Amino acid sequence: MPDTTGALTTAPATVRPVRSIRPGPVQVYLNENVLLGMVLSTVEVFKKECFGVLLGYRTDGKYIVEHALPYQSARRGHNWTELRSDKWKILQGILRNFPKLDILGDYHSHTMYRDIRASITLSDEDIAYMEPHELQIVVAINQQEYARAWSWSVNVDRTLSGWIDRYHFRIAAYYYDRHETASNGNGDGNGNGNGHGPRKPLTRPRRAQILCPMAMGMGGGAR
Repeated sequence: MPDTTGALTTAPATVRPVRSIRPGPVQVYLNENVLLGMVLSTVEVFKKECFGVLLGYRTDGKYIVEHALPYQSARRGHNWTELRSDKWKILQGILRNFPKLDILGDYHSHTMYRDIRASITLSDEDIAYMEPHELQIVVAINQQEYARAWSWSVNVDRTLSGWIDRYHFRIAAYYYDRHETASNGNGDGNGNGNGHGPRKPLTRPRRAQILCPMAMGMGGGAR
């Protein structure tokens, strides 16, 4: 038996729990054509909502939006839009012929009505419709009494805003944090399951950081 007289003893080391580091907000890149497409389709049906599809591709923590195409056959009111399921199936069949483009999600407008100003806040219906893997962009449009010079800015609240003629736009992009989305085992987390899809997360959608080279190049720094 070894002699332990005078041996030093130490207290067991304290094990601290590892804290997970939450990544920053997802970034959404909009090129000039995408911005123009969303703005024109919003103005065209002003006082009613526009509704369209976003095409592009995803990378880790980023959505690269290449095209924003309005649904021409969508039924619409001042605070709702509807696309028939048969029309959507036709579009899906056509888009399969463009394998380099993914359906990232959709965009729609919020329009002023009488003296009620439009905002970028998601409605309960917007959230209920939104799939966990999708991007959703909201374009709030308000009409002013006088025209103003064309200008755009990237804002500190992660939105994009600008003036064209008598219309003011504010654009926000929303996504569900994948770290907070639990799969129900029926899909792969990308909406490619057996039709049930991923389970909705328990939290509200987060606001992504919108980056648009055209807006950033117009002297429109963070505001």
